[in-house]
Amino acid sequence: MKKAIVALSLVLVLFALPAKSHAGSSLEIVLWDSLLGAGIGALVGAATLAFMDHPNDHLERIAQGASIGLICGLGFGMYEISPMFYTTTTPSGKKERVYGLRVNIPLQ
Repeated sequence: MKKAIVALSLVLVLFALPAKSHAGSSLEIVLWDSLLGAGIGALVGAATLAFMDHPNDHLERIAQGASIGLICGLGFGMYEISPMFYTTTTPSGKKERVYGLRVNIPLQ
């Protein structure tokens, strides 16, 4: 019974979150992609248990799949927000590429 309550509360927390955010931060995008990657990786790891002779001996495949999915999701999230890292808009409205760190301090 306790496991069912924990599982139900986890499902409610994961699916009760807002579906869309109009002004999401870049780290929120990376976090969401990482969580989706970990979930998909855990599902793939669990699916590989069907091909094992003794699935109970290979339960670590679920954690391995989740960790690989987390790393892939993190990489995809960084790729997804990467245009923010190398482009900037000048005060005149012109877009420029930045190949290093750039700090703009307004003096007004």
